[in-house]
Amino acid sequence: MDDFTRDNSSPSDPEPEWDAEHPETKRHLLIALFPSTDVQVAIEKHREAWIWPKGHYFPAGPRLHLTLQCFADQSQEAIHHLDEALSGVPMQSMALKLATSRTWNNNLSVIQPAEHMGLHVLRANIVRAVQQSGISVHPTKFTPHITIARRTTGALYPRSLQPIPWTVKNFLLVRSFTSHPVRHEVLASYGPEEDDDV
Repeated sequence: MDDFTRDNSSPSDPEPEWDAEHPETKRHLLIALFPSTDVQVAIEKHREAWIWPKGHYFPAGPRLHLTLQCFADQSQEAIHHLDEALSGVPMQSMALKLATSRTWNNNLSVIQPAEHMGLHVLRANIVRAVQQSGISVHPTKFTPHITIARRTTGALYPRSLQPIPWTVKNFLLVRSFTSHPVRHEVLASYGPEEDDDV
């Protein structure tokens, strides 16, 4: 057991976890980074190195994401204005490294990227674009992470993590459905030479 750690900790004011089941909220909009298939596979391999409690739940690979902003679903007109604003956000390729993982007090296990200033700049630009489109969002501390498992109180994670390289080339605007069937509907993609779908 010396190779594992169990320390439930939680950042102050983490981004809300909209993927959790909220009976009063069946869908919402999500602006996020989605790992490529090879990064999904690497995350799944990392999960195999944990010791998980009974009843834990793994989000499927295609649902893994790093949230940049989330808020309630909007009218089609509001989404059109949002798309126009997001289209003006500068997006350059970023070389991230998923470097640490742990379990938080809110019953979630996460993997987190090493500090990258470009990620914070992108997120700040996205928040500004959302506000300029007329959608009100509340300021929260940005704690970049990908939720890799749920219902994980007491999980043991390996002390060392071989960093997972992740080249990010775009961000997505997604409608996320939290009632059955749980799914993501991609509304638009933003990045160099991207054609959005809104």
